[in-house]
Amino acid sequence: MLLVYFGSQSVWALSLLGLILLLAAIIAIQAHRRRVRGGNEELPGMIGEITQASDDRGRARALVRGEIWQVHAGTPLRPGQAVRVRAEHGLMLEVEPVPEGDDSLGEPS
Repeated sequence: MLLVYFGSQSVWALSLLGLILLLAAIIAIQAHRRRVRGGNEELPGMIGEITQASDDRGRARALVRGEIWQVHAGTPLRPGQAVRVRAEHGLMLEVEPVPEGDDSLGEPS
């Protein structure tokens, strides 16, 4: 009946349009269900560089992801030293020094 009313080319065009809309809906649903990885959730595992030496409480400042963060470590930190983010506590990052031979580029592990 559709063939008589619309013609064969219109039926193919409508079928193709329906298929495209179905694929778009599937992609949108998958994107909605995917876990969000943005903001501060991606910080653990990233590599940063100390910009200000640590004080007597073990607090320093570091450049991580293009932003200056207040960081804390159990060992003294010096400017230029590479550190890896272990955890994020509000606006404070818990870090650990990166060994000299570590060649990772700041990607989360």
